[in-house]
Amino acid sequence: MKILFISHDASRTGAPMVLYHFLKWLQINQSEIQADLLVLRGGNLENHFKEVVCNYFDYEIKNTPKKLNRKERILLKLGWLKRPNLKDDFLLELSQNNYDVVYANTIASIKFAYELVSKAKPAKFIVHLHELNAIIRLMLPDFNNYTDLIDQYITPAQIVKDNLLTNWAIPENKIEVVYEFASISEIEKQSNRREEFVIGASGTVHWRKGSDVFIQVARYISKCYPEINFKFIWVGKISKTEQLIVEEDLFKLDLTDKVTFIGEVENPEDYYKDFDVFLMTSREDPFPLVCIEVGMLGKPIISFEKAVGTNEVLQQGGGFIVPYLDIETMADKIIEYYNNPILMIEHGAINQTVFSQFTPELMCPQLFQVIKKKCLL
Repeated sequence: MKILFISHDASRTGAPMVLYHFLKWLQINQSEIQADLLVLRGGNLENHFKEVVCNYFDYEIKNTPKKLNRKERILLKLGWLKRPNLKDDFLLELSQNNYDVVYANTIASIKFAYELVSKAKPAKFIVHLHELNAIIRLMLPDFNNYTDLIDQYITPAQIVKDNLLTNWAIPENKIEVVYEFASISEIEKQSNRREEFVIGASGTVHWRKGSDVFIQVARYISKCYPEINFKFIWVGKISKTEQLIVEEDLFKLDLTDKVTFIGEVENPEDYYKDFDVFLMTSREDPFPLVCIEVGMLGKPIISFEKAVGTNEVLQQGGGFIVPYLDIETMADKIIEYYNNPILMIEHGAINQTVFSQFTPELMCPQLFQVIKKKCLL
């Protein structure tokens, strides 16, 4: 079987990381599969991806016109030379590889995958949709124009499946739920205790991730519980623009010494192990890998209802699910943990047990079975 996986980029973020773990599993456990990868943009996982696929394609490189010499520039100006359509040429090149499956990983990969499948029939078209409704509407508002060729949807949580059923009228028999998965290195679950109480969060600093909400929770606790020695730490990529905005907010709120945005790091787990509580402040997050990672480390989680797919797991008792964007209740639950460390330990232990099920070793076979089943139809 030949599969072309298409990723919107090669960044060290959720959907590409899940894809990387799956491709690595395929390489080890399903060596008869030829797995090729096309990334629409590069990123810091490029070299890792190249190690686990047969062929690696970078669309940005393939779609970059070559520099013309002086004679060619003159001929182009006179209209006697035409530039090639690099995208069409590349689509033709890919279609001649006779893939059995074209696998679009995220909403941002669907357009290109659709164009390829249109040329590469009878390849099966599988979409691994990691997004909820707001992001779908923002990134691909005409999503329904592409669904006619899609044979199978894979979603990382029931909340994503429900959105496809309710808002996009996708047939239920075309959707399979396979939870996301992650791995963590063998590090100590808890560092030496400190006098300060650490509230953590993680992710690219973006409105969807609720970095502004994180700051508002810190503001509320600082105002209502000034006697508590707390520290708020956000781990994750932050642009220069967002960094300036965050710095100004923290300065004006007099929170510079209490709230820190670390930025992107190679070793996020070294920070996670120091968290007492993890805040999932996202407005939309289908099944954030960081919840798996901090859960494996035995950290309790507080998140918003109707917003996060991991709530489906958190309902087993590993934290609190509070009303959407209710920063007061979120803050009150932090204080509940602060005042009751035994409860905090109990909830963390539940998470460590439950989230330890979401490993590549346990979940990749489920993902592969969906692909295999669809290809045998």
